[in-house]
Amino acid sequence: MSASIFRLPTKSFRAIPSPHGNSKFGFFFTSADKLPKEVWDWREVNPREVNTKTSVFKAISATLSQNPERFHERNRGITIVAKSLNYDDKKQEVVLELSDKALHGVVDGAHTLRAVLDSQESEDQTASAAVFFKCITGIEATEIAEIAGGLNTSQQVDLKSLENLREHFGLLKRTLKDMPYADKIAYKMNDNLPVDVREVLYYLAVFDCSVYSDKMHPVALFGRKEGIVRRFSEQAAKKEDAGDSFNILISKAPEILRLRDLIEKKVLERLDGRYKAGRGTRVRSESNKNNQLIFLDETINGRVPLGWIMPLLAAFRANVKWKKPRGGFSWIIPVEELLDTCVDDLVLGIKEIHAQENSRPEYVGRNALAWRISYDTVSRAILQQELSEARSR
Repeated sequence: MSASIFRLPTKSFRAIPSPHGNSKFGFFFTSADKLPKEVWDWREVNPREVNTKTSVFKAISATLSQNPERFHERNRGITIVAKSLNYDDKKQEVVLELSDKALHGVVDGAHTLRAVLDSQESEDQTASAAVFFKCITGIEATEIAEIAGGLNTSQQVDLKSLENLREHFGLLKRTLKDMPYADKIAYKMNDNLPVDVREVLYYLAVFDCSVYSDKMHPVALFGRKEGIVRRFSEQAAKKEDAGDSFNILISKAPEILRLRDLIEKKVLERLDGRYKAGRGTRVRSESNKNNQLIFLDETINGRVPLGWIMPLLAAFRANVKWKKPRGGFSWIIPVEELLDTCVDDLVLGIKEIHAQENSRPEYVGRNALAWRISYDTVSRAILQQELSEARSR
């Protein structure tokens, strides 16, 4: 995209050099009704999407409409990283140049920007509202994620949003780019998409044979997605070393994600409606009808709780030949074929744990026995098939 030049009217402008490095800062107020709508197109450096349903956004909008003359006192404004920043003393305008969407734009204050632009299109009077701007130039590309993370504190920015900003999700995006659900995965906070990338990393992580074995199962991962992203972050910082476990796991991401949905579909076929799917709901409650299996692109009439799915999914780690081939892994038996042979036994085992945990599926997910029994069930099915094939030779 070509560079954009924005001219923002202001009667007072202050420029301050950074005490360290080459960055420079500019501070000023501009009238809310003079804010160019095109600024909205420069938000890629912001680690989260705007959520207009939050109390913070509603409060910003209320101040704009009800107390516009106090807006500059109650709102912390907008922070922009720009290529250049100048003040036209004669015209009393700040001139901002933005040229690279990966480096320049609104790093903080996107909710303020959205509220101001919305108010311009409504009957609200914004002429008396002033918006505070902080503009920064001379920033290195490697610093953008840290700056955005440090500024976005009114709502905590989650780690996966910052990893997206650092482009560490590039390998995963490339691997899934041809999948029909590729554009349904949220890599940033407040993305209105059905699948959170943390869930994807969670489904992959339970297959990590460099960490887990037939005796050590990923029980501790249940409900701790941020920790998974943190481990992914540490590995991604090594510049995509082919030997790192997440790069190996990502190579099989389409198959693992499909397996996750196949498990839910086949388990649901073997359940009646009395089993609890969560607090106050059952697997076939009205609220669980038309459950979309994103990775299969199918809809099913019910929902299997995650406390069941995760031990069952992780059980198929028993079917993995780790680092064979190098930089990836292979299945001992075609994974969908294996699922068909052992799904009945898997469901039987998980039902028993469910009953022991007083029908609380979230407790099933934290029960080490559920993970071990499921893993052993898959291991036994593999052994039986291998013995059957040996006898037939």
